[in-house]
Amino acid sequence: MSGVLGAGLLTAATVAAAPAAQAATTCSGTASIYGVLPDGRLTFSSITPATGELKKVVIGADLGFEPKAMATLNFNTVLVTSTAGALYRLDVLTNNTSLVLERPPVKLFDSGWTHDKLTYDGHGHLYGTAGGLLLQYLVSQPKPTGSAHIGQRREIGSGFVLKTLTAAGDDRLLATTGAGALYSYRIDSAGGWSRDDLKASGWSAFDQLVSPGGGLYYGRIATTGAMYWYKDADPADGSGSDIAYHNDTPVNTGGWTQQLLSAQPGTFTCTTAADPLDGRDIPAVKAAGRDLMNRHDGGVWNNSTQWSCLEQLWDRESGWRYWADNPSSSAYGIPQALPGSKMDAFGDDWRTNPITQIKWGLSYIDGRYGTPCGAWNHFLKNNWY
Repeated sequence: MSGVLGAGLLTAATVAAAPAAQAATTCSGTASIYGVLPDGRLTFSSITPATGELKKVVIGADLGFEPKAMATLNFNTVLVTSTAGALYRLDVLTNNTSLVLERPPVKLFDSGWTHDKLTYDGHGHLYGTAGGLLLQYLVSQPKPTGSAHIGQRREIGSGFVLKTLTAAGDDRLLATTGAGALYSYRIDSAGGWSRDDLKASGWSAFDQLVSPGGGLYYGRIATTGAMYWYKDADPADGSGSDIAYHNDTPVNTGGWTQQLLSAQPGTFTCTTAADPLDGRDIPAVKAAGRDLMNRHDGGVWNNSTQWSCLEQLWDRESGWRYWADNPSSSAYGIPQALPGSKMDAFGDDWRTNPITQIKWGLSYIDGRYGTPCGAWNHFLKNNWY
């Protein structure tokens, strides 16, 4: 956001006519990434999807073995293989300030897990590559205890010599090659597969690629420790032409030194609404805004104080008009994102859908100020947030 961008500066022309709303995809959620440092310590990082900003990093204990591949099952459960071919389950406890293991790593298998890459799709399927062979396993419990809960090994195909591999959704994989190509794979129920070539080149710098779902991709550059982020407007269309590059606003330009990274799957999701909210009905937009605020981040803002702050903030910024367009800059929409195109991370309908704009704005406030009242207090002192 920029100073001097208040609703009071909007001209009558910019708020008089609203562009027609249209049904399209909107997104919401978080990005949570586990990692292992070169010294064997576990890490947990949280990234604000709206802006790509790193929200927090906490570092935990040494795993006690040399890891090789890693897959996150859920917020509290991570699978890690060792260089000796064992498979371990990590039971993780984390909050804003600490990261600990609930118990020592649980060895599920003594040998046989020699995969160079591992990823979980969030829908029961664990994928791994070993010597160019792509393998699929069924995971039947959130905290598997061994072969009873990780089994049905299936060979999908050979020739999967990939530089990176991550799950991007239900039986959908994303990968890069040493030559820099970006591929999307779809695995069918019979174990067959198809591939879409999203990009022919340009992705060779990344040694790790992770996705929390919803077409949100994060790539780490080993030589610099930088982390960059990208948003695919439609990750199922088989095309890379609609991938938005946010190279001018990286997560970090350095510091990501983990030898392994794994995103919690399915924490960022996108849905398509057939009947969008009438954004010209400001009371209805505010009601939707309060409901979204009340449910944000598990309901931690669900009180009248935070709502009063949010309502006043966006009253001043835009009058809660999704078409509010500041004449002196490219700030746009209910939260006055600068530029408005930043909101594409939460939906390709960011120009006309108040829900997309509100979700983006809540994520921005959370990552930058912690609460709506934090943002409102900053606005009162500086006339921007």
